[in-house]
Amino acid sequence: MSTPDPDAAARMHAIAAALTAAGLTAEVHVTRGVPDVTATWERPDAKAAEAIIDDDGYTEIRYWTHPWATPPQIASVIVRVLASITATQRTQRPLATAEHARQPPGP
Repeated sequence: MSTPDPDAAARMHAIAAALTAAGLTAEVHVTRGVPDVTATWERPDAKAAEAIIDDDGYTEIRYWTHPWATPPQIASVIVRVLASITATQRTQRPLATAEHARQPPGP
C-alpha cells in the first residue's frame, strides 16, 4: 500500500473547482481517508455524462450514446476521445504548475 499523498485533498478540490468552472457539477468525496472527485455534466438533450477522478490519477468517463447510434459511430467517438486524452497528457503541464502560473507575482 502506498503512502497517502498529503496534497491529495487540495489537488482534488482544485480539480473539482476547475470542473465546476467548466459547467459540471463536481464534488469531492473521501472514502476511508482517500479523496476522489465525482463530476456530472447534465445535458437537456441526453442523459448525464460523468467523470470520476481518483487521487492516484485513475479516471473514468461515462456517457450514454444515442440508442440509434451505429457501431462505427460509437467506435469513432471512443477513438476520438481516447486520442484527445492521450494528446492532452503529452502536452499538459502538471496542475500545480498551471496554478502557480496564474498567480500574480508577489511583492
